[in-house]
Amino acid sequence: MTEPQTPRSVSAGIALLVLGLVFLVPSGLCTGIFGGGALVEMLTNPRNANDASVMLMMALIFGGPFILLGVLLIRAALRNFRAR
Repeated sequence: MTEPQTPRSVSAGIALLVLGLVFLVPSGLCTGIFGGGALVEMLTNPRNANDASVMLMMALIFGGPFILLGVLLIRAALRNFRAR
């Protein structure tokens, strides 16, 4: 016999989705702006490429985990909705 599955809560899926978007959107925008600015700086002023590459790495180091967390929360919410 198979075990009965526990019903998934719609409110839990919505909470995961909202929390994931709260993490993903601001982190993605901030990392994208700083990372894009560093890339533009590297391309327009090659003498400052070292400083710009450090800025790009810092943006990815500090923003990357929050972006990843937001994506994982959104993925969990979508998996919760599909399980219904």
